[in-house]
Amino acid sequence: MASVFLVIGAVGIVELVDRLAPAQSAVVLTSQSSQSSRTSQSVSTSAASASSLQGYIYVGKVTDLGSAVSAYFTHPTYGNSILLLVGGQWKAFTATCTHQVCTVEYRNSEIYCPCHGGTFDPTNGAVTGGPPPSPLTEFGVLVQSGAIYVSSTPM
Repeated sequence: MASVFLVIGAVGIVELVDRLAPAQSAVVLTSQSSQSSRTSQSVSTSAASASSLQGYIYVGKVTDLGSAVSAYFTHPTYGNSILLLVGGQWKAFTATCTHQVCTVEYRNSEIYCPCHGGTFDPTNGAVTGGPPPSPLTEFGVLVQSGAIYVSSTPM
């Protein structure tokens, strides 16, 4: 019975994103803007183009990100999340600061909370400064055939 509600909830999230996102897409990756030299762009992907992997959620295609090193996505269970390219490896974390409800940003090679100055390590989500009491929740990332997937549960 719980799995039925999970499926219904996931369908509801996809329908909501479909209504809010441009080009009627099921998953939207939004590359964050930055004051540095990083490229920023918004990309959307069609759920129909994704294959599913047990325990992973399709996020988008690597090519959709272009040269961006970070992008926001909505994790169906954990909500607002961030995808980062760190040292040639993709990492994914929840994008809500653990101090207070505020969306973190990736800039100057660190994850930064603009609300109270908290900082997190982009390799593991650990707190490196400021008031956050705990690390960001990390998800596993799998890149297969040019597609990016994140784990459905935290690492």
